[in-house]
Amino acid sequence: MQTLPSKSSRLFIAIAAASLGLSQLTIAQEKAEEISNEAPTVTLPALAPIDAPVVEEMLILGRQQSAAQNVMAERLEQAFAADLMSDEQIGRTGDSNVAIALTRVTGVTLVEGKYVYVRSLGERYSSVTLNGAAVPSPELTRNVLPLDLIPSSIVQTLKVQKAYSPELPGHFGGGSVDIRTKTVPTEFVFSASLGTGMNSESDDGLTYASHGETHALPAAIDTALDTYQGKLGENDLTTFMQRQNPSLTYQQANSMAKTANRELILSLNRDVQPIDRALPADYSNALSLGDSWDFSDDFVFGGVINFSQDSKWRNKNQTEKSVGAPESNYAFIRRTVEETRQLLSANLGLTYQDDHKIQTGFYQIQNIHDEAIIANEYDGNLYSRAMGTESATYDARMEPRELPVAQVLGEHNFDQLNGDTLDTIVIDWFYSDSQATTDVPNHATVKADNNINPTSGELISTQLSPRSAMARFEFLNLEDDVESYGWNAKLPLHFDKMDLTFSGGYSYNDKTREYYAYTININALNVSPQALAGNIDDVLTPANITNPANNFTLDAGGQFGTESYVGALINEAGYFMFDANWSDTWRLTGGARSETFRQVLLPLDLLDYTGNSLQTVIDGLQKPDQTYAIEDDSLQPSLALTYMNEGFMNTEVFQLRLSASETLVRPDLREMSDVVYFDTELGWKIKGNPLLQFSEIKHYDIRGEWFFDDGNNFTASLFYKDITNPIENTRLPGSDDDVILTFENSDSGEIYGIELEMLRDLGKGFFVSSNLTLSESEISSLSDAYTNPTRPMTGQSEYVVNTQLGFDSDDGLHSMALTYNVFGERLYFAAVSTGHQDAYEQPFNSLDFTYSWHPTENITGKLKLSNLLNEERVLEQESNSGKSVELVRQKVGTSAGVEIKYAF
Repeated sequence: MQTLPSKSSRLFIAIAAASLGLSQLTIAQEKAEEISNEAPTVTLPALAPIDAPVVEEMLILGRQQSAAQNVMAERLEQAFAADLMSDEQIGRTGDSNVAIALTRVTGVTLVEGKYVYVRSLGERYSSVTLNGAAVPSPELTRNVLPLDLIPSSIVQTLKVQKAYSPELPGHFGGGSVDIRTKTVPTEFVFSASLGTGMNSESDDGLTYASHGETHALPAAIDTALDTYQGKLGENDLTTFMQRQNPSLTYQQANSMAKTANRELILSLNRDVQPIDRALPADYSNALSLGDSWDFSDDFVFGGVINFSQDSKWRNKNQTEKSVGAPESNYAFIRRTVEETRQLLSANLGLTYQDDHKIQTGFYQIQNIHDEAIIANEYDGNLYSRAMGTESATYDARMEPRELPVAQVLGEHNFDQLNGDTLDTIVIDWFYSDSQATTDVPNHATVKADNNINPTSGELISTQLSPRSAMARFEFLNLEDDVESYGWNAKLPLHFDKMDLTFSGGYSYNDKTREYYAYTININALNVSPQALAGNIDDVLTPANITNPANNFTLDAGGQFGTESYVGALINEAGYFMFDANWSDTWRLTGGARSETFRQVLLPLDLLDYTGNSLQTVIDGLQKPDQTYAIEDDSLQPSLALTYMNEGFMNTEVFQLRLSASETLVRPDLREMSDVVYFDTELGWKIKGNPLLQFSEIKHYDIRGEWFFDDGNNFTASLFYKDITNPIENTRLPGSDDDVILTFENSDSGEIYGIELEMLRDLGKGFFVSSNLTLSESEISSLSDAYTNPTRPMTGQSEYVVNTQLGFDSDDGLHSMALTYNVFGERLYFAAVSTGHQDAYEQPFNSLDFTYSWHPTENITGKLKLSNLLNEERVLEQESNSGKSVELVRQKVGTSAGVEIKYAF
């Protein structure tokens, strides 16, 4: 793909420097004036953030019930409300990745199998860290890491903190999810596993001939864009050739232009016709190997490597309907997706006298999403079942994604000054670097017109559609780089009746993003029906394309107004905390975090070689209401009070926590970019909004925890959040069958609720672990652009239920878990004021079963059954006539998998 010319690159670096590091934006304009038009091409650099150190965990072995009990120990030590899940709990429920595992946590729901909502607040209100460090997202349409990319095999503990504390980033809404990976072992470890599986809806599906192949922007088109200054149409090429050689007549130049234009079509990968195939079974494998060595009485060195890989094919067939005319405007969509994931990680650690530790971690995460689609559509006008006409869309799309993460972490304990008052001083530090890259090479969308039997729907004949964009080829590239470093320090003091700890720290996060997009169209408006007869393989042949009589032409242009962009942000923060404990009865913890946030987001037009778009950006930066650059200083205070009483209500431990804090949520770069993306799950378009403002949130929490000496426990929590300028998903005005979603600020919002959680031993090896969240929310907007200015928040469910019935045999050979999860209907997008109501995602009742067999100490066999109720994903919207319409109904199917694992 063509990279950003240095003319543009240097300009935007200058603007970024001015916006992020200097006080005068005029420096950018001065730099721009120095740029030469003949400068060579370069690639714009990028770097990004990550925060805190690895928290070392002790591996707890035992039955699932004891695992659930033991993670409570750390939870009790927390000054702020948090929920934890151990690797043993994850393993017993058979959850293959972090996304599924988190659905077992109180108040957490899963969206599209990848993203978590904490306390019913959408993924933009949640942050995800890896060992305390922020990582970028390779998703084109989301600003958080898709958690299905992280296999559970490398997880030690999952921590979901729901009450804010100052050592966390100030970007905090529903909660913070920290994925703590397994650290260096203390002895030799080895494990290997193999698995396979199937899905009831995925026996046969679709693929395409060039499935699995990467076809970047052709070199011929890349060169032509530079040669012809971004204009590839016949008329543009004719004008260019006459300007280059004035002796040419118009007819001569036009003939040369047509030939050159058709040659560019031939450079595109057109082998994208969807075809039927039998789908293979799922497969997975994993390997782990590690050990540690004592070099002396003082030094211990260790290391561990992990590798895992899995692949599965899934049919995600859908029925879509227009809310205004569902009987005549609808579509049947066949969609098959191959999802391949791979992870390679390596960890090294050096310990000196148990007081000083340095660890390094490297994680290479890869994911390939490859899909084929055939959509048969009717609009009640040109395309109608009764008329025997049907519109068909063929789609072939591959999306490779990579996320390498490198971390260096240190922890140092200094006890040389210990005395009656001063205890061990602890200092830790970190450096982290990560990069998320996503490519969409040769996303092909081809339109066709079908003649069908009006009665049976059987296909009679097909031809490609005579449109200006009969075939569209997209080439997208996203690169997100995050670099961060920082330190934390703790100073503990002991007095007669009080323990007092002061702590503080500093972090610096630097993030840059590049998003480049090219769209190439094949124009067939003037092509005869005879030349278009047949499917893609029949029509887009070299002979057909190069035949001058057929009039195929190529154009380079935007898709739905999509532009490219570059962006950068810097977030510099420091915090201070105190933690006072009086006689293990009262505990007061508080502090504040100060953040300086700077961001610049600049649009690019890669087809503009005149410099006009660059000048527009420069001029816009001088305006008082410019939205390209943002600078913000903020303070996030937090205070928590805990009352502890052993023996209260016959408990072993009772705690009552109260906390209050203020935070903010900043829209991500992609949410503020004026760019249109495709939601691959639903096929809808998503457009950014450069006018988004920060959301400010006030949090109030009360949590009571009862822990009994028999291992049973009960937790009840109340929470309330008051949000200024909440960011919501809304629908842009347009036709009923052309859904474009965007992001808007409402004026205010609030969400409040109660969480209940319990673990109960039922005897004879049985136990139940269950949690329930009940919540209400309200968004208020002064705008009359929406059907309901007052409505629930996007993604909020009135109820969320997670229940697990578990069994562990006394001999340790067998364990079983039946898990149930359901969420109440949740707002998917707010409707514009056309009379239609807001769209809601309907409840999904998920029932899973896991059985584990341990014939020996080293061997485990596992059976996992998912979605036993065969639920389907449904989005509904009430029309202006009062009729409930299923906008989308997607089949999910029931899945079954088996795995065998050897561990030593």
